[in-house]
Amino acid sequence: MKRIGLSALWGAALMALMTGGALAQTSTVKSVPYVWATAPMGGGGFVDGFVYHPKQKGLLYARTDVGGAYRWDGADQIWIPLLDGMNSADDLGVFSLALDPEDVNKVYIATGLYTGQWAGNGAVWRSSDRGQTWAKTALPVKLGGNEDGRNTGERLQVDPHKGDILFLGTTTSGLLKSDDGGKSWSNVSSFPEKYISFVLFDPASGQDGAATPTLYAGVNAKSGLYVSHDGGASWQAVKGAPTGFMAHHAAFDGDGKRLYIAFADRPGPNDCKEGAVWRLDTASGNWTDITPQKPGNGGPGFCYAGISAAGSAPGTLVTTTLDRWWGGDTAYRSTDGGAHWTDLGAASHHSADGFPWMEVSRNGKEAMGHWMSDIEINPFDANEAVYGTGDGLWMTQNLTDADSGKAVAWRFAVDNLEETAPLDLISPTAGAHLIAAVGDVGGFRYLDFGASPPAEGGYFQPAAGTNRSIDFAELNPGLVVRVADGDAAKTHALISLDNGKTWSDMPSSPPIISHDADGWYTPGRIAVSAQGGQMVWVTGKGDAYYSLDRGKSWTASKGFPQVKGRTFPVFSDRSTEGVFYAYDASAGAMLVSADGGASFKVFASGLPVIDPWRPAPKPRAAPGRLRDIWLPTPQGLFHSPDPKSPFKQLPDISEASAVGFGKSAPGQTYPAVYMWGRYKGVWGIFRSDDAGASWGRINDDAHQYGGGMGGQVIGDPRQFGLVYITTSGRGVALGQPASDLNPAQQAQK
Repeated sequence: MKRIGLSALWGAALMALMTGGALAQTSTVKSVPYVWATAPMGGGGFVDGFVYHPKQKGLLYARTDVGGAYRWDGADQIWIPLLDGMNSADDLGVFSLALDPEDVNKVYIATGLYTGQWAGNGAVWRSSDRGQTWAKTALPVKLGGNEDGRNTGERLQVDPHKGDILFLGTTTSGLLKSDDGGKSWSNVSSFPEKYISFVLFDPASGQDGAATPTLYAGVNAKSGLYVSHDGGASWQAVKGAPTGFMAHHAAFDGDGKRLYIAFADRPGPNDCKEGAVWRLDTASGNWTDITPQKPGNGGPGFCYAGISAAGSAPGTLVTTTLDRWWGGDTAYRSTDGGAHWTDLGAASHHSADGFPWMEVSRNGKEAMGHWMSDIEINPFDANEAVYGTGDGLWMTQNLTDADSGKAVAWRFAVDNLEETAPLDLISPTAGAHLIAAVGDVGGFRYLDFGASPPAEGGYFQPAAGTNRSIDFAELNPGLVVRVADGDAAKTHALISLDNGKTWSDMPSSPPIISHDADGWYTPGRIAVSAQGGQMVWVTGKGDAYYSLDRGKSWTASKGFPQVKGRTFPVFSDRSTEGVFYAYDASAGAMLVSADGGASFKVFASGLPVIDPWRPAPKPRAAPGRLRDIWLPTPQGLFHSPDPKSPFKQLPDISEASAVGFGKSAPGQTYPAVYMWGRYKGVWGIFRSDDAGASWGRINDDAHQYGGGMGGQVIGDPRQFGLVYITTSGRGVALGQPASDLNPAQQAQK
């Protein structure tokens, strides 16, 4: 299988240089040509929806809850990311995805992460070139692409006979309609419910050039399913539908006469207890219960979620369970319209070849996975199917072998589909070039970027769930520590003495609480001194503790800022042992500790005060220099180069969310400085080779990865120009100067 590593990255850079595609200049900001890709992990997040084009063979799209949307490249067996140009994390939360059945190039997505009062409104994006470029229509409603129910659908649909008509179901604001190809939207006031789980046209009811009269809508209400026979002008509850359930997914049979519906008591992907699968004869209105296995039966409950019918084989369908923790989720297959079923879980073999972290996670057990909310059969090939889980997706090319008792072979088909949420990064001065602490799945250690890291010495073991923080001793890079949520980290922290190859539990931890009357807390963040003799740990509640014996004991720090409901970043000096800093964002003050974290005192004030709802700033100390500190804030970037110099705001930078350092440019002595921020009115990722005197933008509008709010950017200390960034659900992105192309790589391309 093809992998995106640095070699492929260089080839892509050459193509960009030849076409001029990603090297746009602005009149005020210098542009430095870079090539970008994501560090290969493989999946790692919830893939909650798939759409095959009904009339174009091999055209398949996938959507994720926080990591954007993808198009499948069947020739190279790789996923092509479509939303890396989005500059807001909201637009990487894909609420729904739709294709135009009459135009193979048109694709639509509805985006938005949350529907809370504090959240921004959603949007619908439209593309006429299979996702290469997009046009946006802002919506007057909020969409919950990362909320419960994101796994139902599809809620966004294009009329199969008149492509200018689209419908979008929401979870808070009912049904919306567009009559102009998604450019404008209005509320369908006749629709009686606010929460819609899917919209589905009946193609057989219409004819080309006219609005399709019959369409269905699933709802989270007692009636479960509604129908319209006048193109969405009026709606009625479908008679005889199961009550007490919501319709989760639905699919028409290959003959177009029968509608299969998976029902659930809740949207999921958590807390489902009851469910069923029913078949509706759309002509007679007769309902038939075709549930493969009734929830319960002495074990915990579950529901049904995904359902798909084979367009090329009438009567053939598949459905998935959801939240069947007892025994694990599974998929069922029928070839007679649901009269009889085969349990695919018992007839399958899964291979995660090329993705060692998934093999470790599976621990030698054969299982379908969790959060199996959508499954789809290729409409042109009943042998091909794909389903999503909370860790990625699985694809098969021999589904029909289940009919003869043979094993169905599923592979973890996630090449270039990166959906982890990296929370912290380090690039040590020796050993691994990059070590990433990641949400949910642990973390990864990279010696190179040609493949997903190996199980031994590459993937964190134990993974310990979400890893919040990681640091290393700048002058002793073999010592690495991390803080994690999972129970596998008995003290919520692990320590490595071999640059992250192997890990052991920190001997002890400060008082860690998960919640109290004021709220819930993470285990916090940790910092290590320059040589590794001291550590400072700030808990999720905001209390600071220091250790002088590598975690054997912890003592409360004195003078550390404490404000209810807030935590403040702590970081170490990278040249001098025992020196730590902290930034009190509530008072605009920088503090220093010269005794290994035992006590802190203010040494600079009058700095920006930052509202508590904003992401905590991430100041950093430059390597090789005592008290050389850079502070990114919403008000700009500030720098104090030594203990005698006050902080000064750098000119032309009106906003900065992250700063980091890498190897000096040739002929320079000061480290290269990287910044994610707004320079001369342009938002982007910038590099300075002269200590901030001048800046060049190193990303382009096609590589924004959600905009970087609350993210991180760090350079490689051993390779000039190589930079790593956290993204909003697209894993770790790495960039390298396009000038690094050499003749051999050009010849390879």
